[in-house]
Formats: sequence, C-alpha cells, structure tokens
Amino acid sequence: MILAGITACVNSKGEDVLAKAERLMQSYPDSALSVLEQADKEAASYSRSNRMRYLLLHAEAMNKSYLPLDSITFIEEALDYFLTYGSADERMRACYLTGSIWRDRGNSPLALQYYRDAIREADTTRSSCNYAQISRIYAQMALLFHEQRYPQMELKQWEQAMRYARMAKDTLMYIQCQDYMGGAYSLMGKEDSVVYFTQRAYKKYQKYNKKDWAAGCQIVMADYYLKHDSLDKAKQALDEYRNESGNFYDNGELIPDFGVFYFHMGEYYEKTCRLDSALFYYRKLLNRSADIMHTENACKGLMTTYQRMHQADSAIKYALLFANANDTANLRNSANEISRTQALYDYSENQRIAAEKSDEARKLWLALCVCFLLLTSLCILIYRHYRKRQADRTAANRKYTGLMLQYRQAMEELQEIRSNRQQFIQQKEQEIDKIRQMLAAYQTHTHADQWELEQNLLQHDIVKRMHGHACKLTLPSDAEWKDLLDIVKKSLPEFYARLSTFSGQLTDQEWKVCLLVKLNFIPSEMTVLLGLSKQRVTNIRSHLNQKLFGENGSRTFDANIHHL
Repeated sequence: MILAGITACVNSKGEDVLAKAERLMQSYPDSALSVLEQADKEAASYSRSNRMRYLLLHAEAMNKSYLPLDSITFIEEALDYFLTYGSADERMRACYLTGSIWRDRGNSPLALQYYRDAIREADTTRSSCNYAQISRIYAQMALLFHEQRYPQMELKQWEQAMRYARMAKDTLMYIQCQDYMGGAYSLMGKEDSVVYFTQRAYKKYQKYNKKDWAAGCQIVMADYYLKHDSLDKAKQALDEYRNESGNFYDNGELIPDFGVFYFHMGEYYEKTCRLDSALFYYRKLLNRSADIMHTENACKGLMTTYQRMHQADSAIKYALLFANANDTANLRNSANEISRTQALYDYSENQRIAAEKSDEARKLWLALCVCFLLLTSLCILIYRHYRKRQADRTAANRKYTGLMLQYRQAMEELQEIRSNRQQFIQQKEQEIDKIRQMLAAYQTHTHADQWELEQNLLQHDIVKRMHGHACKLTLPSDAEWKDLLDIVKKSLPEFYARLSTFSGQLTDQEWKVCLLVKLNFIPSEMTVLLGLSKQRVTNIRSHLNQKLFGENGSRTFDANIHHL
C-alpha cells in the first residue's frame, strides 16, 4: 500500500503546473511560458509522460509567444514519445512544432514534411478535433510556399486553412487567410484579385474592431496605388499603416520584420520627386534589414533614385548590389528551395494518392465480392423456392388425380356388390365418405354428394389425359380442348345449354375455366392447363362469379357452377 501511494505521488507530480500552463496557453502564451520556465529544474523529476507533456508545452508556448525555435534541441525526444503513445491531437501538435523548429532553422522542405505529417495525424472524423490548429498548420505551409515564390501552391494551402477556420468557427483566422491570399495573387501579378481580397479583409477587420489588423492591409494597397501612380491614396494608406498598424516601436522606429514600409515610403518620395527623402528611406531599409528580399528592394530603389539625380557612380554601385542581391534571392528561393520543396511535395502527395487509390480499389473489390455472393445466394434461394413450388404443385395434382381415380374405382366396386354384400357396401361407403372429405380439401364447393354425374366423366380418355397434363405440368393441345368440350356437350347437355346462353359474354379462357370447374379440376390444375398464374385463375373465377351469378369473390363460384 505504501509503495502504491508513493507511485501515485510520483505519477501526479507536475500535474498542477502543466494544467495551469495549458489553461493559459491560448490567451496568455507568455504567461504559460513563464510558468513552465519556473518549473524547468523540477521537470526533470516528473514521470516520463508528464516530462514529455512539459517539453511539448514549452515548445508550444515559445511558438505562440513568437520566439525563435531554432535553438530547441529536445523536440525529437518528445516527438518519438507522442508518435508512439500520444493521442491524435498530441501527435499532430508534436509534428507541427517539429516543423516550426525546422522552419526557424531555415529548412523549408523539412518543415513542410513535418507540417504534412501533422495534417495526416489529425483525426478530422472526431467532433473534438482541433480544427483551429489544422487551419494554422495549413497557414504555415502557405507562408513557406510564399517565401519560395510558389503562389499557386500557396493559394491551395490558404483555401484549406480557410476551410478549417470555418469549421472551427474562427472568424478572424478566416479573414486573415483572405488577407494573405492577396500576397499570393500579388506574386502572380493578378492585381484585381489582390485588391479584391485585401479590401474585403480590410472591411471585415474594421467590422470586428481590429483596426491595427485593418491598417496592416494598407501596405498592400499602398503598393497597388504606387504602381498606378495614385499618390494621394498611397500616402493615405501609408499614414494609416504608420499610425494604426502597431508595427512600430514607441520611439517611432519600424519593427525589422516589416521593412517593406520603408521601401514603399521611398517609392512614394521618389515618385513625388523628393529624392533626398526617398534616399533616406531606402538607406533605412538597406541598413536595418537582414532579409535578402529587403536588401534587393533597397538596392533597386537607390539605383533608380540616383539615376534620377544623374549620379552615375552611385547608380552603377547600387545597380551592381541590386544584381547581386537579385541573384542571391533567386538562388536561395528559386534554384534550391523551390525544387526541393516541390520534389518533396510531389513525392508525398503521390505516395498519399497511391495509398488512397489502393485502399479504394481494395474496398471496391471487397464490395463487388460481397455483392456477387449476395446475388448468388439470392438466385439459389429463388431457384429452390421455384423448384419447391413446382414439386408441391405436381404432388398436389398427382394426389388429386389419384383420389379421383380411387373414388371412381370405389364407386364401381360399390355398384357390383350393392345387391348381395351389405357389409362390404357399408365398408365402401365409409371409404367413399373418407375420400370425399379428402377431396373437399381441394374443392371450393361442398356438394360432394352431387359429384356422381361429373365423376362418370372421369372414365373418358380425354378427362384422364387432362389430369395427366396437370400432373406433368404440360399444356394440352387445341384438339384436346375440343375433345373435352365435346364430352361435356354430350354428357352434360343441360349444363352446356345453360352455359351457352352466356356464350356472347364469355372469353375462351372463361369457357375453359367453367368446364374445368364443372369437371372438378382444382385451381392448381387449372394454372397448368391454362398456362396462367394462380392469382390470374382466381381473378377469372371472381369475374365469372360476378358476371354469371352476380356474386362477389371466387369462394362461391365452384358451388354455383355445379348447380347449373
């Protein structure tokens, strides 16, 4: 018991610190980082699971606090742990933070690989899925493609980021994606799209009282206005950016990451012929930014300004610096990183597509096999049911014919012995009564005592042949039907005469049904002899009962026919 208590204490160590950091992470990441850094020494004594959680939260807090992650060395250990033991959300976060570390180390292809791994680890089928995190992963991939001057692929990532932002109901993230899409369209030279998305984002930022974010959009519009020589609008956009964007220190100096403002200020003063001011801002950009793209822009601006000032030496100097910067930017972005990024993307996408198609083919093959088995089973069941119905019909017809013959034989024997063998007569009468009762199960009328006249017809060959057809499930010929009609006309003249009064109303099938019923053929025999379904025979009998006797249904039809 003591050992169990000690183990529980060790396992729970650090839970309060980690829980507090997680609560602060979204809204106050700098405070979460402070809590984690205060527990840095103590974290070494945490259980393995809590220590891995600590490492993951520490990297996440640094990332959310916009601190560079290139110095982090512990992420591989945390990544291996969560890929083995973590939940889908933890695996996604671990891959995402690993990608962010490689992003800050300048390895775009490896960062992209881990970002894609993070997307694959996300379980988007669960209602608890962190769609907001997925949106930000796609946004990071979009920014990588933007740095590599690959706007076509960048736009695809922004579209996915917008999709998951909408699923997460993260309105501001959705607007930011639209804002950044303007930059992608700018690389593609599609100015109309740039203006559309930038102004749309600007209006929505204003709607949600994000004036600093709205002002940030104005740097894009300033670039558009300067290209089209709308200098007053360009100045208004630059002033709003300076006053409202929050991208300046308290002393008025620009935060280094936003050096493009200096470039556009230089452009503005150059176009308004205030060349000294233009030189001032171009030099600020050149001296205060380590970004090769800013260096390239600054040298270009200085070159064109000195050309306008007719200072050839300075113009040549910055022309050479501009060419070197341009070559360096192209080498860094186009020749090396783009090819590596594209190759990695193509490979990973092709692998994923191939795996998906293989899985789809396997599922399709399995579905076809199941359908084939079900169809085969259904066909077998239908065939067996059909054979059973055929067998039942044959057995019923044979039994009925046998009973009819047996009845006739018993009647003949009764006639032979009636004069002097009273005891035998009684025995045969009992046998006849029993057979009548059995016959009653096949006949719809109950006047078995009136069958004698009809039963005498059983001795005729044509009647026997008709019963034989019913037993063999074969159709009689037209000549056989004619012979049957002649026998009825000859042997049952009164019935034939009365039925003939309706001849103008009866079809050929209805005549045959009346003859067969009069001769005590049962419905299952009629279905064979007439080649009709059982339901059809029933419908004809019902119709005849109404037509001849004015009664509904088929239940009284046989009795009515026998009374004719």
